[in-house]
Amino acid sequence: MKVVLIGDSIRMGYEPLVVKKCEEHDVWGPTENCGHSFWSLDHFQPWVADQNPDIVHVNFGIHDAWIQPDGQHRILLAQYRLCLERFITGVQQLGNTRMIWASTTPLYTPDQSKPKAEWKVRAEAEIEKYNAAALEIAHRRGVTVNDLHEVIVRNDFARCLSDDGCHMSEFGYEVLSDAVVKAIRALADP
Repeated sequence: MKVVLIGDSIRMGYEPLVVKKCEEHDVWGPTENCGHSFWSLDHFQPWVADQNPDIVHVNFGIHDAWIQPDGQHRILLAQYRLCLERFITGVQQLGNTRMIWASTTPLYTPDQSKPKAEWKVRAEAEIEKYNAAALEIAHRRGVTVNDLHEVIVRNDFARCLSDDGCHMSEFGYEVLSDAVVKAIRALADP
């Protein structure tokens, strides 16, 4: 079974572990960072359609919600919703390909004067709003959901996070890879 992993640098961090842990499947992901939803949609043909996948595991959102110097999100919420809708339509038009939507992992503001457990969520990024919009779309469109956001929160976010408040520690990537492998296997072998 061919599995395609689409996502940003978080995906790039857990992908090698997923490949190792999920040897029964052919797991592939682009060598480059898939970035935000518009970039992933723009590269849908080479990254998804040309791969002829049975399962596509998708998580983008941090680059979308990222705050630009002008104070606006890189990809506005309405644009994000539209890109996700179009991405799902593209996957569904492939025929028997199934999709797993993974929620965006938490984003924290690093504060080296405090322990990580006391770091605050970057509220201005509005990750919760982006996740809520994506979850509504995924449920409405019948897409399986892998709640990676909750996985990090539930498994001690302070231990999962690296010092930049965005990427994961080795432990965090182990936790994420386990969740991704579990979601793939659940969809591959219902």
